Amino acid sequence: MNTSRDKVKSTIESTASTAHRLTDDAADRAKKATDRTAGVGAAISEKAQDVAGAVSEYAGQAKQSMEQMASSAADTMGQAKDAVVDWASDAAQHPGDTLRAGADELTTLVRRYPVAAVLVGIGIGFCVARTFHS
Repeated sequence: MNTSRDKVKSTIESTASTAHRLTDDAADRAKKATDRTAGVGAAISEKAQDVAGAVSEYAGQAKQSMEQMASSAADTMGQAKDAVVDWASDAAQHPGDTLRAGADELTTLVRRYPVAAVLVGIGIGFCVARTFHS
């Protein structure tokens, strides 16, 4: 389970890192563009730097959110796996108890719905008879 969690986390970190790198590249390009247009106006340059900073900050927040979601998903998958393993282990260690519990549930179902149980029994009997008769 740890390998699945690590793979998911690694993939998300890699994706977030790539997004962060691309954002930094975009910020660098924006800065270079503002440097080239310094003669055009200081206001345009300042606005481009603000946008580049905002984009970089947003990418960092997105990376953090993705890492948190990946960690949460990995934890949930681990808990589900543990629950299934516990159930399967208990059923394997105590097969008599497991069968007895299934029989008890079936008995309860038949007592709760006796007419339906009889009809299902007749249907199963008909199918079995037809299979052996053909």
